[in-house]
Amino acid sequence: MRLFFLLFIFIPFQAAAEQLKLDGFATVGLTITDSKTAGIRQHISQPSATYENEFGFTNSSAGGQIEWQANSSTQLVGQVLFKDNQEQNLDNIIQMAFLRYTPNANWQIRFGRTGLDLFMMTEHRDIGYTYTYDHPPTEFYAIVPHQNLDGADIKYTYSFSEGLFSSKFFVGRSTAPIVSDDNFFWDVELKSLFGLVLEWQSYDWTLRANYTATQSGNENEQQKQLRAALAQIPNEIWPQRPALLESLNIIGKRFNYSALGIRYDNSQWFAQSELSYIDSNSQVLKALTAGYASVGFYYNNHTLMTTFAQVKSNNTTPQRPLISSGPLDLLYNTIIRHTNFYLVDQNTLSVTLRTELNDSLAVKVQLEHTAVDSLPSAFYLHRDIESGNFDNSFNTLGISLNWVF
Repeated sequence: MRLFFLLFIFIPFQAAAEQLKLDGFATVGLTITDSKTAGIRQHISQPSATYENEFGFTNSSAGGQIEWQANSSTQLVGQVLFKDNQEQNLDNIIQMAFLRYTPNANWQIRFGRTGLDLFMMTEHRDIGYTYTYDHPPTEFYAIVPHQNLDGADIKYTYSFSEGLFSSKFFVGRSTAPIVSDDNFFWDVELKSLFGLVLEWQSYDWTLRANYTATQSGNENEQQKQLRAALAQIPNEIWPQRPALLESLNIIGKRFNYSALGIRYDNSQWFAQSELSYIDSNSQVLKALTAGYASVGFYYNNHTLMTTFAQVKSNNTTPQRPLISSGPLDLLYNTIIRHTNFYLVDQNTLSVTLRTELNDSLAVKVQLEHTAVDSLPSAFYLHRDIESGNFDNSFNTLGISLNWVF
């Protein structure tokens, strides 16, 4: 990514002023919740969370985008984003940096860092002004930490009298951090990543389908330590030990992601929904189903919307060793927290009010009620995790000011 960064630095600005476009965007977000034990955050890469009796501003962000039209068919695009990250470095700040080549109206090719096209809001999920939600539905958007792809994609678009059809194939790799309790940090690498997106747009309707396949490219230090400790336990004491050893061996494991999306918008009423299914040959994430549905309407400069989102995995908790001791219990509890990371089962009902203050400024208020059947959860950070006393339902208020400039 440093190569693309340097390309933008050395653009001859004065000679190319007419071809250069600069845009900025920012969100100031306030989060309030009545959850004592589940710390609210927007995605599983976020190292900070908000609890009861706190005012959280960690969902705030600011960024900018630069586009340089080199000639009629070639464009350079870059986007940077400053948000709550465990590590603030150039690789995390650069969200996009790619060369786009458009030989004609039907074909488009991009090289570099692009958005990983898993969602309907992939290209603009960090620009809060562009959508009604205070934040994209947690149950659907927060489970995958990866937002960009280092590689290439090719898109074909064909116009019919009834609408517009497009297909896009992408290939590359991606890295993104996962942050969890007790300072757990893993910069997760996805390798051999490829996917196909089909989309149909016709008048008020948008239909979309996605299939993505990838493999895990690395592991964290804790996984190595757990495997080494587990290898010392005889099968007679822990019959499930071989399966647990296999679940901790994550490198090379396959992950498949499939999704369907639909949106209807007639400038008075709108509805949007997405469904996804993730499966793999890893015990850490056997199968996970997620989805949401939103319905709303426009009234003057206001938008009112309600959303229901749900996620559920079929992971199962490993059995305990046949005997109990201090070291065995500690090992078991540590492994549980690893293998149950994606053991999620929850739903959220929310109501959102968005008001346009002017052409570049909007304020949003979103009230959510979340019911959780499995805690601890990958979505949250946790307090008093050893007590076993978790909030199984809580309310969250999000207020944000969204600006584009």
